[in-house]
Amino acid sequence: MKTKYLSVILALVLLLGLFAGCGSKKQAVYVQTVAEIMGYGMPGSSNVCAGVVVAQNEVKIKKDDNRTVSEVKVEVGQQVTTGQVLFTYDTQQMQLTIDQKSLEIEQLRNTVTDNTAKIAELKKAQDKASESDKLSYSVQIQALETENKEAQYNIQLKQQELDALKNENGTGQVTSPIDGIVKSVNNQSGNSASSNGGSDSSDAFITLVQSGAYRVKGRINELNRNEYREGQTVTIRSRADKTMTWSGTIAEIDSNPESSQSSGMISYGGSNDEMTTSSNYPFYIDLDTPEGLMLGQHVYIEPSDGETDDGGIWLDESYVVAADDGGYFVWAANDKDELEKRSVTVGEYNETLGQYEILDGLTLTDRIAWPEDTLEEGQPVSDTPVETDATDDTTGDGDIETLPNDGPIDDPDVYPDDYDNNAVVDPRDGDDLVTGETTDNTAQSDETLPTLQLPEDITTGESTREGAVG
Repeated sequence: MKTKYLSVILALVLLLGLFAGCGSKKQAVYVQTVAEIMGYGMPGSSNVCAGVVVAQNEVKIKKDDNRTVSEVKVEVGQQVTTGQVLFTYDTQQMQLTIDQKSLEIEQLRNTVTDNTAKIAELKKAQDKASESDKLSYSVQIQALETENKEAQYNIQLKQQELDALKNENGTGQVTSPIDGIVKSVNNQSGNSASSNGGSDSSDAFITLVQSGAYRVKGRINELNRNEYREGQTVTIRSRADKTMTWSGTIAEIDSNPESSQSSGMISYGGSNDEMTTSSNYPFYIDLDTPEGLMLGQHVYIEPSDGETDDGGIWLDESYVVAADDGGYFVWAANDKDELEKRSVTVGEYNETLGQYEILDGLTLTDRIAWPEDTLEEGQPVSDTPVETDATDDTTGDGDIETLPNDGPIDDPDVYPDDYDNNAVVDPRDGDDLVTGETTDNTAQSDETLPTLQLPEDITTGESTREGAVG
């Protein structure tokens, strides 16, 4: 019997030790970056939309369909400067064209000369003719004069064409009017290659984009189109580094929606019917400065409200805690992924939005937690929400304990096969205190004693068994 008492007491001591050890485990605290809390980089929230950096100006160079291109001097993606040769025409073909234009002009001039001589002769004959024949001469003279006027008009047009050909200086070279990058080049078959790897349906032979002068192209849906307007200031934020921002002004909002082939239509309910789709409208932003941006870079666009879009940090007041020394702090994660009190310098307070301006102590990439009374310095942090169960707080200190032998009621590691879960056992004599039947527990070895069976209080004689924890 003494051996049985010692076994029960030892089991009780071990169980209490496990409770104490589990209660010391601290619960991880969920943290978010300041940028996430402020809503930066979340196009699905509020009125933030996506954009891409495009060229401020595009120049389309067309070729003369009547002339043959002998050589293209540039390729897609190449940097070009003002005056650089883009392509050349076949000079022999051009010379033949010049000679032909000159011949056509000469023929027209000869026609005018001949008609003028005929008109003079007709007028002399008209003066000598009878009154009945004068009308016939007048008709002939008017026809020749009309033909001369038409010939003189054609001479002017062909002379302009000839001058344009001669202005090529006999080289047949077509040069770039700007400093920029070659965006696309059409080949001789009418197809084209473009810098985005696709095809260019433009009728231009070569398309140039002006270098150094960028703007941002965005796309807004008809559902939030009223949140953007021409002349509105906006903040441009890098997707890769949310701390990098640029400012600009909406210069143009296209009134024509983009086609469905260019992601201009959003379907609701999986239907492509015009009545169940939403249109997208492109808009363009003139940047205050393009420094640091790259052509083709993807960004986020945030409309400015004149208060919080200046690139600073404005934090909801619930995250800012007043310190005993009169300052302020936030619960932030350190480089060890542990919680600490981080002192911050507070600026203005926005009563409308309930936000404090953070002047110092935080960056957009810092991770902070929502303050709770149970937070302690040194607690581990988690970047994902932590699931909690209030029924597991066995110590009442807010921490979640993991109990040993946590398993189903029929787990043999928790309850031996011959153990009656509903029986209240008196460890002194083995009698069932409810039924009065005798259970010979002394026959069980120390190894088969129920681990989680709590005996009665040794000093008071009162039963302390609360049942199995599972």
